[in-house]
Amino acid sequence: MERLLAKYTNSYASYVILFFFYDLAFAFFSALISVYLIDKGYSASQVSLLISAAALANMVTQPVIGSLTDKLGMRLVNMVMFVLTCVAAAVFVIAPNFWIIVGAYAAMNLLMNGVNPTIERMATSSPYSYGSIRVWGSIGFAAGTQLTGIIYDAIAPVAPYIGVILAMLIAIFGFWGTNPRLAETEAAQIEDTESAVEEEPVSTKTLLTNKKFLYYLVLQILFAAVTGAAYSFCPAFLTSKGLEASTASTILAIATLLEIPLLLFSSKFMDKIANKTLLMGMFVLVLAEMVVYGLNMPLPLVIIATFIGRHPPGIISIMTNMKVVNTIVDPRQQIAGLALVKTCQSFGTIVSNNIGGNIVDAAGYPAMFLFLLALTAAGLVGVVFFQVPSGNDKKLFS
Repeated sequence: MERLLAKYTNSYASYVILFFFYDLAFAFFSALISVYLIDKGYSASQVSLLISAAALANMVTQPVIGSLTDKLGMRLVNMVMFVLTCVAAAVFVIAPNFWIIVGAYAAMNLLMNGVNPTIERMATSSPYSYGSIRVWGSIGFAAGTQLTGIIYDAIAPVAPYIGVILAMLIAIFGFWGTNPRLAETEAAQIEDTESAVEEEPVSTKTLLTNKKFLYYLVLQILFAAVTGAAYSFCPAFLTSKGLEASTASTILAIATLLEIPLLLFSSKFMDKIANKTLLMGMFVLVLAEMVVYGLNMPLPLVIIATFIGRHPPGIISIMTNMKVVNTIVDPRQQIAGLALVKTCQSFGTIVSNNIGGNIVDAAGYPAMFLFLLALTAAGLVGVVFFQVPSGNDKKLFS
């Protein structure tokens, strides 16, 4: 037994289990939340309230979680959050009213998002390449999205949220087996910090006076506002066009799989395409999706638009964000910069979900997507006037 445990510790299998089942759980809890609540008789504005409350809880607690992780240690804090996620999911399953549903969902969201930065960091610090590990998260999310629809229709609407508990328990086993080279990474960071002691000190004020960065934050607010609301209401939009939940989840699962080639081959294009071009590509793909949704085009075109505009722009956005921040922010402030981007993205999601939910209740889904189309167009115009270096000299993905 000891030999088996020793062989399992820091094995490739431990990382596969962690990433696959963590993202599987994430899909279970988020993929069909709008369909679940609407089927329970709640309005689109109540769905937007729940999504907004979850985003707000995540925005407020991320700095606290980061501080606790630094003080108490990564393994202890994140293991506790894994367990508390299971507790929150159990409360969600038995919740007797809307407000307890909101609280439990917000708790799941902040806990799972709180774990995410550590998991992403582990992927870059493991003995294995980032792509070979991170791809299992995408596969897990796609599998979870597909399974959510199947068990939603075949078993019960609440069944996916029981699946969250089971998937997170297995993810805990994966997390327990990992042992990434965080010590080496931290040592390198300390060395970098010591070499920068004699340089001019930086502060949050310095970051907030960086005009390029502030301009970029506005672009991120607009992009997150559109993609956040579209992500929330797309499943309900698909079912409103006559699809079963299981069919809608199959479409969303396939859309998730389309990000995998972009992830695996990121080294082939991310360091060769300029930041501005990448940003324009993200907005153009989402713009095409919003045009099809907003004009309420036939279902085949809606499905194609979902494939093109749902996950590919999202994964490009994640990688582009790393590249842009690395390009325009002082190296000693890039973690703070990324955190501020995340906060602004949450803000955009909160605002758009609230406005979008009310538009759906008053005028229907196409009207809401036309509103998102206007935001996308504004963001695309903003990118055109964004003066940002190409960032191709950074070689982050090569």
